[in-house]
Amino acid sequence: MLQPSRRSFLGTLAAAVPAAGIVVKQKSNADPAFRFAVAGCEFDLTVKPYGKISSDDFAFIDEKTKRRFCMPANSTNDGGCVAGFRGAMSIALYQFHRSFPTSGPCRIREHVITIDHDNRINPHPPVEEYVAIEQDAASDIQAFGFTPENPLDTRSTFVSPWALMRQDIYFDDQKAPVLILHWKHSLETIVLVDVIPGDKTRVMAA
Repeated sequence: MLQPSRRSFLGTLAAAVPAAGIVVKQKSNADPAFRFAVAGCEFDLTVKPYGKISSDDFAFIDEKTKRRFCMPANSTNDGGCVAGFRGAMSIALYQFHRSFPTSGPCRIREHVITIDHDNRINPHPPVEEYVAIEQDAASDIQAFGFTPENPLDTRSTFVSPWALMRQDIYFDDQKAPVLILHWKHSLETIVLVDVIPGDKTRVMAA
């Protein structure tokens, strides 16, 4: 049974781009973009769908700090890098525009659950992660696929395994989500299905 890889670099990367070792096989030209306003700032959400990819070490470059990172093999970040990944990837980029230097959030919290999935999927339990916003930016790297240690169930592969995810985004210690995002993950692509603003989030022109 396929164990989907759904990782986040919210805690480490400000503006992530794939390193040379990641081969992009089928990248979409469309980058969905949104702008929202909350107390103290506006922020942009841009989704970069890379489609099908393959990678030996799943490494990325932070464009702001020039640091290099790799996708951790487990959630505790102590098992080395993911090796031999095959699947799909998207990167959600958050860019903040503060009303004044001390306004706006200092960190993002995300809560992710699987709300539906293919019967070949062994879904992850709910995930909650935090990130400090660096240089007014943060990146969320989402990946869905398999590795040699965790191979794909080859039955009925004419239809890609899939999962529907709900991702609630919070700023600092807020109790209510700023955004609710729904994603569809498959081996070909990771798509942002819809974006629901929170009660205190205003939608601006992108």
